[in-house]
Amino acid sequence: MTLDPADIRAIMDALDRDDVGKVADINGQAPGLIAALQKRYDCKVDVFGLCADGERVVVSDDELDAYCIAVGAAGGNPDRIKSATPGKAIRPYDVIANINGFGSRHKVKHLKPLIENGFNGQTRLVTDIKQGSGSYPFFKDYGTANTLIEPTKAAPGRAVVSAIPPKTSAGAWSEIAKGLAGDSGWFRDLGEHSMLFEDRSDTLVVTFDNLDIAMDKREDRRPWGYAFIEAQGWSMLGVMASGWTWFRDPAVDAEFIRLRDEGFFERFSRVVFYGASMGGYAAAAFSAACPGATVFVTSPQSTLDKSIVPWEMRYKTAWDRDFSGPFGDASLASQSASAVHILYDPYVAPDAAHAARFTGDNVTHWRCPLLGHRLGSSLQQMGALKEITVAAIEGRLDRDLFYTTLRKRRELPRYQRELVHHALDRGHDALALKVCNFVLARRKDKALAGIVKQLTSAA
Repeated sequence: MTLDPADIRAIMDALDRDDVGKVADINGQAPGLIAALQKRYDCKVDVFGLCADGERVVVSDDELDAYCIAVGAAGGNPDRIKSATPGKAIRPYDVIANINGFGSRHKVKHLKPLIENGFNGQTRLVTDIKQGSGSYPFFKDYGTANTLIEPTKAAPGRAVVSAIPPKTSAGAWSEIAKGLAGDSGWFRDLGEHSMLFEDRSDTLVVTFDNLDIAMDKREDRRPWGYAFIEAQGWSMLGVMASGWTWFRDPAVDAEFIRLRDEGFFERFSRVVFYGASMGGYAAAAFSAACPGATVFVTSPQSTLDKSIVPWEMRYKTAWDRDFSGPFGDASLASQSASAVHILYDPYVAPDAAHAARFTGDNVTHWRCPLLGHRLGSSLQQMGALKEITVAAIEGRLDRDLFYTTLRKRRELPRYQRELVHHALDRGHDALALKVCNFVLARRKDKALAGIVKQLTSAA
């Protein structure tokens, strides 16, 4: 399968990366995509030569020259391209392109050495997938797949696989959590999930997080929002999932029902359910255990039940989970909340579609254009997440405060790049040039400088 401009735009959106420094292209099959990545991120590129059985081979000078010409013709930078040396240790890449290769023409299992050495917790793999190749089960061990084109008998499909951190020892987290709970709180091990309660005040924030991310990617090895909640002096109930479970576990359902029936939530004058993406889904869903609570979520899914959201092609790893029951459909479960705040990027189509399913009178939709699926991270980098979250929890978030605070995105590199390419994709070259000049007057950016050069030379 070849990549046309529409394919490349879809891939770039699905990557959802703030930055890309190093890219691998297996057998040099994706020059157009590589050029697009270089134009946006000014990244370095290694061209890997791999035989059908996965053996690494030398990329000849003629092959590399032809590839560099193709990348250059598409607007990329051949000077930042080299061949990967066989025998040299493979280091992690931000993006790996596997087009017309393993999983479509060759057996996907032969990609294993490159993935196991070239993946870190943030890697994205762009891959073609032939129906019946076993690619989806194979990739499930390494990440979550976002299917852009479904494979059929007639033609391969395509997916972007987002790497997941290595599995964390639940025992290590158990010891940390028991220490955090202290004498006034508690920790409960539910098997695939766990709960940590810390008692500080009559405001309770209930958070949902992936244990593997908390333990592998955060220096403090704490749940989502821990430091922020602690600094406010609020109580916290942190629910942790061991993997990408979407918290669909009868044990979690039973525990929230028990907490509700025992009057646990009634101890607090204010209860807030807080989370992002998978955690955002759970926050909205389990708020049903505490009618009258506030829900504050970023980029949440409403459900992964394919009979309800057949358009949701991400997160295949959780499609076989049971999304029935009182906590199954977050858009319905959250209708008993006093207020539901949904933050999302309207240009991320599936996120916008999930947001649209939250239709209750208690729902406020907050549009965050061009900040991507991981917009919570973007808001945090902007210094805006705390201000917006505290206002929502305290019941004083309004449109003036929100959109005034959101203006800080103008200084965020991710937003600046996305705005430039959003304008270019729609033929607004003058606007793109204006944004580039605005940014370059304030900081260096080789990728944007290259766009200025292209636009001014073409004028």
